[in-house]
Amino acid sequence: MELTEIVETAKRQMTVITGLPADTVARLDPAEDGWAVAIDMLEHRAIPRTHDLIAAFEVTLDNGGRILRWKRTGRFQRGQAREEA
Repeated sequence: MELTEIVETAKRQMTVITGLPADTVARLDPAEDGWAVAIDMLEHRAIPRTHDLIAAFEVTLDNGGRILRWKRTGRFQRGQAREEA
C-alpha cells in the first residue's frame, strides 16, 4: 500500500469505529506488524476553532491496512500546546 492509502484507510476506519470525524494524522511510522499511526479526531466543534476538543488515538494497522489495535491516548483543545513524542 502507498503511504497515502494507509493514512486514508486509517482515518476512514477510525471514523467508523469512533463515530468522530478525522482531523489530522500526526504521525505515521513503520511498525513490526505493519504501521503505527497517530490520528487526531474531532470530538467537539467549538467557536472559535482553537477551542475544538480533539481526541488523540494511536492505531496499529497490518500491512494490508486492517486495524489490529487502537487506543485513545489523550484529549486536548486545538489551541493548546502539547508535546510531540
